[in-house]
Order: sequence, then C-alpha cells, then structure tokens
Amino acid sequence: MKKTFIPFIFCGLLFCGAAQTALALPTTISGVAKDGSNGNRPLADVAVQLIRPAKEGGKVTLATTRTDAAGRFSFPARQYPDADLLMANISRGGFDYPAVAFDGGRKLKQVGITVNPQKVELLVFDTSTQPVPIDFQVHHLAISTTKTGIHCIERIVVHNHSKTTFLGVGPRRISVLLDIPKAAKNIKLDPKIADAKLIETKDGWGIVKPVTPDAYGVSNALILSYDMDWPSAMPWAKNIDLSRKAVYPTKFFFVARTTEDKDLLVTAPKLSPDTDAPVPIDGQTQTRIINSLGAPMMPQGGAPPALSAGQELSIQVSKPVSSTFWGFAVMTVALCLFLPVAMIKPKRKNGAASKAESAPVNFAEPSNGALVSEQSWARDGIYGASNGLGTDLALTQTSRELIQKIADLDDLREAGKVEDAEYRTRRTAWKTQLIESLGTASHS
Repeated sequence: MKKTFIPFIFCGLLFCGAAQTALALPTTISGVAKDGSNGNRPLADVAVQLIRPAKEGGKVTLATTRTDAAGRFSFPARQYPDADLLMANISRGGFDYPAVAFDGGRKLKQVGITVNPQKVELLVFDTSTQPVPIDFQVHHLAISTTKTGIHCIERIVVHNHSKTTFLGVGPRRISVLLDIPKAAKNIKLDPKIADAKLIETKDGWGIVKPVTPDAYGVSNALILSYDMDWPSAMPWAKNIDLSRKAVYPTKFFFVARTTEDKDLLVTAPKLSPDTDAPVPIDGQTQTRIINSLGAPMMPQGGAPPALSAGQELSIQVSKPVSSTFWGFAVMTVALCLFLPVAMIKPKRKNGAASKAESAPVNFAEPSNGALVSEQSWARDGIYGASNGLGTDLALTQTSRELIQKIADLDDLREAGKVEDAEYRTRRTAWKTQLIESLGTASHS
C-alpha cells in the first residue's frame, strides 16, 4: 500500500506545482527614483526602462515609463516567465543606473538577496569628465613562479568619494592611471571586468571605465595580469624589480604568494615581513604569504592612507641560489682549474708568431713598450681566461646548458617538487656529461 501511495502523493505535488506555474499571477513592478548627487531628492519626470539583460552586455527593452513629481514609477501588471531576471534602468549623462526589479527564478535569493518588485529603488548620479577625488581602498599584488620568471595579478578596488560618476578625462576617457613595471609583458585586463578597457599611454597605462560614487554601493574593481622575466638565465641573476610610484592614495597595499612559492624572496622595506593571512580571491578565502602596508578596512576620514600619491614603493622579488648549487659551482670551477695535466693536449702552433703568442706576459711591466690593453681583459673575461697551463677555460654552450639544468634541478629538489631517487639519477647523469664536456673543451 505504501509503495503505491507515495508515488501518488509525489505526482500530485508535481501537478500542483505545474498548475501554480501556469496560473502565476501578473506582477506589477514599481518603485522610486532618487537623485544621489542632490541629497537623494526625488527624481521627477525622467524615463525609466524595464529591461532584460542579454548576452555580451546587450539588453532587451520590455517597457518604458516616466517618474511623477515624487519620483515614483510603475509598470503595468504583466505575467513574466519564472526564469526572468529583469532590471529597472535610468540613463543619465551617458551612463546607465540599473537596479534589479524582478527575480522570477530566485537566482539572487540563493545568495541572500531578496527582490521586492513593488519597492525598487533607483539611485542616479550626475556624471563628470573632470577629475574627482579617488583612491585605492585595496591594492593586491599576487605573484607566482613561471618557467622564465613570475606571473603577476593586480586586484584593485577604486573608491570615488564624490557624488558624481567619473567618466574619465581626455578624448580617450581615461579614468584610472596605473604604474606597471616597464619590463612587464603580456599585459591583460581580466575578462570579468567587462565594462573596462586597458590602454597604453605615453607615461604608462590607463583604464577606461566609469567610476561610480561610493554612495552607489557598487564596487569599482579592476583586475589585470602580466608576466615578468628573470633578467638572465644564470641562476645567480634572478631578481625582478616590481617597484612603483603610488598614483593615488592607497589605504591597503600587499604582495601575496602561495606557500608553494615560499622560496620567492620579497624585499620591500616599507612592507611587513612574511605573514600567513586569509585573502579573499574569486569569492573564496585562501591562505597566502603576504607582505603588507596599511589596513583594508580603514574608516573614511580616519587615519591617513598607507601610501600617499607620488610616494615611491620599492619591491624586489628574487629567487636565492640554493646552497646545493653553490657547492656544485665550486666543484665546476675546481674541475676547470685543476684538470690533470695528463688530460691536457694544447694545440701546437708553428712559426715564430705562435711562439710569441704563447709566451707569458708580465702584467707588471710594459710589453714591447706598452701595457696590456683593457680590451684584452674584456675580451677574455671569466670564460676566456687561461690557467697558465695552456687550458682554455671557456665553457661551451653544452657545458653552460648542463650547469643550468643542474641548478634548476637543485631548486626543484629544495622546493620539494622532485623525488629524491629521480633527483639523484638525473643529477649524476648530468654531472657526468658536464665533466666529459669540460674535458672535451680542454682538448679542443
């Protein structure tokens, strides 16, 4: 009996739900428009649109009405699809001010936002193409290791303390200037910031994006990314300069990296030492190693900003050479300097000219009436010197590549990214190849 009764009840509930959907009552959408630039006074006799957002930032206008003397507006009762998410919108000064007016699918309710179609509030502001007082509430610089250097993501929250929406200045309408390191490459704006555009200026970079007032209650967020390469492939030349000048007052600035990148060394005298802290990223709270300055929730009109406009902030990111590599480097130099004389087969050159070339030079006394030129020192350098036994210490391309491979392997071992057995096998093989290449170079 139970087995037949339960499905019957379930089918009955489905039928009732379908009936309720089919018999949904028409909905009246109404509300009030206020002038945020003038003390939230009623906004009289302005056009209000009822729109349905479309793909790629488009919109479909369903109806249009006007506000009365008290700023009130209303759209006639109508039956809307349950899945609809509709907006009431007022355009002013070339900028749209939308507010959610109908949430038939209750998509917003799932994140704690309840929409009342009869109490829609539209807050509208004047617009300006003249500079307004803005600052950076938060400036988050995230760094992570790549094969050739580091990847950087900058997340910025911009505050507009005026009562006006700032549309930007000049013919290109740039609203926010950015100081991005000159060596940065692959500079991109995050696709999630759909209403903004990143452009290069004669002095740096700028953002084309309307910046609404704080009173509007919508975050003005910017997210951009870029790559920075180490200045050299040599293991001892891994330092990147991320220094910048604060373009705007900044309340909270911090550099963040994951624990997987703890071997990256951040040297910034004005920032705090390494600290583990929770950081909100893409709607989630994640633990990061941070170096910070200021406070993220500083009250308006309180303490001065952590960084004032024009202030220099020095930030150096480096990857220290492991002690294992330095031990390896000493071994390599020793091999170069102290290879057995029996292995050395210097080229024999014929003629008096070759004897003159092989004759030792006394650097303390003039040779043929002239001191050895500075150019000869620059030409020989560290890789072109002679050890006095006729052995050329120049490292071949193969030798240098093997040294780099072993150095990178040592870094992976210290970071815990390679197993001990694999580490020993690869290092032994490359070390043997290096010794053979050095012997080959000395015979050539």
